[in-house]
Amino acid sequence: DYILRIIELAGRFLAELRRAVMEGGLDPHRADDDIIRIGQRAGLDVELLRRVDLDTLVLLLSPGGEPEPGRVWLAAELFAVDGERLLRLGELEGAADAWRRALRLYAQVDPTLVVRGVPEARTRADELRRALADLVDAPPTDAA
Repeated sequence: DYILRIIELAGRFLAELRRAVMEGGLDPHRADDDIIRIGQRAGLDVELLRRVDLDTLVLLLSPGGEPEPGRVWLAAELFAVDGERLLRLGELEGAADAWRRALRLYAQVDPTLVVRGVPEARTRADELRRALADLVDAPPTDAA
């Protein structure tokens, strides 16, 4: 129950953070600090989770061999928001990597999982698949 309340609170903070990043109302570098801080409060080392491969990522969120749905969902949301942040910075490869991580994690939780104030996991995963497809299919831009 206590963990669920922390996850819900973190979910609300992430929803607000995502909105601010997408609307351009928050400096993407500051958003990175917020992402790390939200993760820390939920016992997640975001910097470590960013560095490991996808299989290890899932293992780190699966003590005892089974994914912890709340923590996995929260990590997926952290990566979803991180992808938005990186996109705003023009770091397309980083955004794609963050969204792939989020999608891998969403695949580990019940697709109908809902945390108050945030769309269900299935909806978020669908949004990320479309964003990732758009990003991958986008023609390269000229740097000149």
